[in-house]
Amino acid sequence: MPDVTNATLGMSRGLLQICRVLNIVAASGFFLLLAASFFYEDAFIGYYRTHMPEADVGRLLPALRGMVLVGAPMLALVHVLLSRLLDITATVRAGDPFVPENAARLRVVAWCLLMIEVLHVGLGFLVHQVQASHVPMEWDFSLAGWLAVLLTFVLASVFEQGARQRDDLRAMI
Repeated sequence: MPDVTNATLGMSRGLLQICRVLNIVAASGFFLLLAASFFYEDAFIGYYRTHMPEADVGRLLPALRGMVLVGAPMLALVHVLLSRLLDITATVRAGDPFVPENAARLRVVAWCLLMIEVLHVGLGFLVHQVQASHVPMEWDFSLAGWLAVLLTFVLASVFEQGARQRDDLRAMI
């Protein structure tokens, strides 16, 4: 059983590291996209006027730029979240996951998830602006993300209490 656990933990760490690298690549792409939207604005406008003549490009371009500006902090939050999860997996690998630092890390993860969900709602407003400019785009509200926020805050409290109880037990022995 420990071999399976170690293999799963190793795969989890590897996946988290890959996700963190991909997140950095995505963030770089967002900044390039934002810069390109200014440097190649005429090409962008020409594309939409040619391929979607019904599009209100004057309304569309600021909404798309806004989406990139909302997406960038989301990617920064994802980076922090992935980094904290990697730190947690290191303590699990060491055999000591119920430490106060992990409770704090989980609380940071919960705050990151909360801010991502708030930004996601802002993204919904921008998607509405894109739709109003006669360009099809969809956005859905998801209750699952908000439940994940609550679950993570609760889990952080569980880890905090578990670490405190473990320390109390050590003090008694």
